[in-house]
Amino acid sequence: MNVFERSDIVAMSAVSDMVNGWSGGVIQASHDNVFVTPTYLVNRLYNLHLGAKRLTARVTSPAFDTTKEGKGVPYLDVVVSRSADGQHIFIKAVNTNGQKSLRTAVHAGGVQVASSAVMETINGDSMTAANSFATPTAISMQQKTIKTGSDFAVVFPQHSISVITLNVLSPTAGPGL
Repeated sequence: MNVFERSDIVAMSAVSDMVNGWSGGVIQASHDNVFVTPTYLVNRLYNLHLGAKRLTARVTSPAFDTTKEGKGVPYLDVVVSRSADGQHIFIKAVNTNGQKSLRTAVHAGGVQVASSAVMETINGDSMTAANSFATPTAISMQQKTIKTGSDFAVVFPQHSISVITLNVLSPTAGPGL
Protein backbone atom coordinates (compact mmCIF):
# COMPACT_ATOMS: atom_id res chain seq x y z
CA MET A 1 0.00 0.00 0.00
CA ASN A 2 2.89 2.38 0.69
CA VAL A 3 4.19 1.78 -2.84
CA PHE A 4 0.77 2.73 -4.23
CA GLU A 5 0.71 5.93 -2.16
CA ARG A 6 4.15 6.93 -3.41
CA SER A 7 3.09 6.38 -7.01
CA ASP A 8 2.02 9.14 -9.35
CA ILE A 9 0.65 6.48 -11.69
CA VAL A 10 -1.68 4.47 -9.42
CA ALA A 11 -4.73 6.59 -8.63
CA MET A 12 -6.57 3.95 -6.61
CA SER A 13 -6.53 0.29 -5.63
CA ALA A 14 -9.36 -2.05 -4.76
CA VAL A 15 -9.95 -5.56 -3.52
CA SER A 16 -11.65 -7.76 -6.11
CA ASP A 17 -12.96 -10.51 -3.82
CA MET A 18 -14.95 -8.96 -0.99
CA VAL A 19 -16.95 -11.84 0.50
CA ASN A 20 -16.03 -15.53 0.23
CA GLY A 21 -14.28 -14.98 -3.12
CA TRP A 22 -12.54 -17.80 -4.96
CA SER A 23 -9.18 -16.74 -3.53
CA GLY A 24 -10.63 -16.32 -0.08
CA GLY A 25 -12.20 -12.87 -0.01
CA VAL A 26 -11.36 -10.23 2.58
CA ILE A 27 -14.57 -10.95 4.50
CA GLN A 28 -15.35 -14.58 5.30
CA ALA A 29 -18.90 -15.53 6.24
CA SER A 30 -20.60 -18.77 7.16
CA HIS A 31 -24.20 -19.41 8.22
CA ASP A 32 -23.51 -18.27 11.77
CA ASN A 33 -20.13 -16.53 11.86
CA VAL A 34 -17.98 -13.91 10.14
CA PHE A 35 -14.39 -12.69 10.25
CA VAL A 36 -12.20 -10.27 8.28
CA THR A 37 -8.74 -10.95 6.89
CA PRO A 38 -5.59 -8.90 7.50
CA THR A 39 -5.97 -7.63 3.91
CA TYR A 40 -9.35 -6.16 4.88
CA LEU A 41 -7.87 -4.53 7.99
CA VAL A 42 -5.01 -2.91 6.07
CA ASN A 43 -7.27 -1.66 3.26
CA ARG A 44 -9.69 -0.18 5.78
CA LEU A 45 -6.91 1.46 7.81
CA TYR A 46 -5.32 3.05 4.74
CA ASN A 47 -8.68 4.14 3.34
CA LEU A 48 -9.61 5.91 6.57
CA HIS A 49 -6.27 7.76 6.56
CA LEU A 50 -5.92 8.76 2.94
CA GLY A 51 -4.13 12.08 2.61
CA ALA A 52 -4.66 14.47 -0.26
CA LYS A 53 -1.02 15.59 -0.41
CA ARG A 54 2.04 13.38 -0.12
CA LEU A 55 4.77 14.82 2.12
CA THR A 56 8.50 14.25 2.13
CA ALA A 57 9.71 11.55 4.51
CA ARG A 58 13.36 10.76 5.17
CA VAL A 59 13.80 7.39 6.82
CA THR A 60 16.88 5.80 8.32
CA SER A 61 16.40 2.17 9.29
CA PRO A 62 18.32 -1.04 9.84
CA ALA A 63 18.43 -2.97 6.57
CA PHE A 64 18.62 -6.49 5.20
CA ASP A 65 19.74 -8.15 1.98
CA THR A 66 17.49 -10.28 -0.22
CA THR A 67 17.83 -11.96 -3.58
CA LYS A 68 14.53 -10.44 -4.78
CA GLU A 69 14.75 -6.80 -3.63
CA GLY A 70 18.52 -6.40 -3.48
CA LYS A 71 20.94 -5.26 -0.81
CA GLY A 72 20.35 -2.74 1.93
CA VAL A 73 16.54 -2.95 1.96
CA PRO A 74 15.24 -0.95 4.96
CA TYR A 75 13.11 -2.85 7.49
CA LEU A 76 10.98 0.26 7.97
CA ASP A 77 8.92 1.52 5.03
CA VAL A 78 7.21 4.89 5.59
CA VAL A 79 4.92 7.15 3.59
CA VAL A 80 3.49 10.44 4.90
CA SER A 81 0.52 12.45 3.69
CA ARG A 82 -1.66 15.35 4.76
CA SER A 83 -5.45 15.50 4.81
CA ALA A 84 -7.27 17.69 2.30
CA ASP A 85 -8.30 20.13 5.04
CA GLY A 86 -4.69 20.36 6.32
CA GLN A 87 -5.72 19.38 9.85
CA HIS A 88 -4.07 15.94 9.96
CA ILE A 89 -0.78 14.33 8.97
CA PHE A 90 -0.79 10.55 8.47
CA ILE A 91 2.41 8.58 9.01
CA LYS A 92 2.02 5.08 7.59
CA ALA A 93 4.79 2.73 8.65
CA VAL A 94 5.45 -0.93 7.91
CA ASN A 95 7.98 -2.76 10.07
CA THR A 96 8.96 -5.78 7.97
CA ASN A 97 11.34 -7.09 10.63
CA GLY A 98 9.82 -10.36 11.83
CA GLN A 99 11.99 -10.49 14.95
CA LYS A 100 12.42 -6.98 16.34
CA SER A 101 10.45 -3.84 17.12
CA LEU A 102 11.93 -0.63 15.73
CA ARG A 103 12.27 2.45 17.93
CA THR A 104 12.16 5.45 15.63
CA ALA A 105 12.74 9.16 16.09
CA VAL A 106 10.29 11.42 14.26
CA HIS A 107 10.90 15.08 13.43
CA ALA A 108 7.94 17.07 12.12
CA GLY A 109 9.59 20.02 10.40
CA GLY A 110 7.72 23.15 9.37
CA VAL A 111 4.51 22.40 11.25
CA GLN A 112 3.25 22.56 14.80
CA VAL A 113 1.43 19.41 15.93
CA ALA A 114 -0.51 18.51 19.07
CA SER A 115 1.24 16.91 22.03
CA SER A 116 -0.56 13.60 21.52
CA ALA A 117 -1.67 11.50 18.56
CA VAL A 118 -3.50 8.29 17.81
CA MET A 119 -1.46 5.28 16.68
CA GLU A 120 -3.31 2.36 15.12
CA THR A 121 -1.37 -0.87 14.60
CA ILE A 122 -2.30 -4.09 12.82
CA ASN A 123 -0.41 -7.11 14.08
CA GLY A 124 -0.61 -10.67 15.38
CA ASP A 125 1.34 -12.74 17.86
CA SER A 126 3.48 -14.32 15.15
CA MET A 127 4.24 -14.27 11.44
CA THR A 128 2.14 -17.43 11.05
CA ALA A 129 -0.95 -16.06 12.84
CA ALA A 130 -4.10 -16.07 10.70
CA ASN A 131 -7.69 -15.04 11.19
CA SER A 132 -10.21 -17.85 10.84
CA PHE A 133 -13.63 -18.80 12.14
CA ALA A 134 -11.87 -20.34 15.17
CA THR A 135 -9.49 -17.34 15.65
CA PRO A 136 -11.26 -14.29 14.14
CA THR A 137 -8.98 -11.74 15.85
CA ALA A 138 -5.58 -13.48 15.69
CA ILE A 139 -4.51 -10.49 13.61
CA SER A 140 -6.25 -7.32 14.71
CA MET A 141 -5.92 -3.58 15.06
CA GLN A 142 -4.91 -1.98 18.34
CA GLN A 143 -5.29 1.73 18.99
CA LYS A 144 -3.43 3.82 21.54
CA THR A 145 -2.59 7.44 22.29
CA ILE A 146 1.08 8.39 22.04
CA LYS A 147 2.99 11.52 23.08
CA THR A 148 4.08 13.61 20.11
CA GLY A 149 5.30 17.08 19.23
CA SER A 150 7.79 18.47 16.76
CA ASP A 151 10.21 15.71 17.88
CA PHE A 152 9.12 12.41 19.38
CA ALA A 153 10.01 8.72 19.49
CA VAL A 154 7.74 5.82 18.64
CA VAL A 155 8.11 2.04 18.69
CA PHE A 156 6.79 0.08 15.72
CA PRO A 157 6.18 -3.54 16.80
CA GLN A 158 7.78 -6.40 14.89
CA HIS A 159 5.94 -7.47 11.71
CA SER A 160 3.38 -4.67 11.95
CA ILE A 161 1.60 -1.98 9.99
CA SER A 162 0.89 1.29 11.80
CA VAL A 163 -0.73 4.64 11.09
CA ILE A 164 -0.04 7.64 13.31
CA THR A 165 -2.50 10.52 12.96
CA LEU A 166 -0.92 13.82 13.95
CA ASN A 167 -3.26 16.75 14.61
CA VAL A 168 -1.94 19.95 13.06
CA LEU A 169 -2.15 23.03 15.28
CA SER A 170 -0.72 25.61 12.91
CA PRO A 171 -0.82 24.68 9.22
CA THR A 172 2.09 25.77 7.08
CA ALA A 173 2.98 25.44 3.42
CA GLY A 174 4.49 21.97 3.59
CA PRO A 175 6.21 20.06 6.37
CA GLY A 176 8.63 17.23 5.97
CA LEU A 177 9.14 14.29 8.28
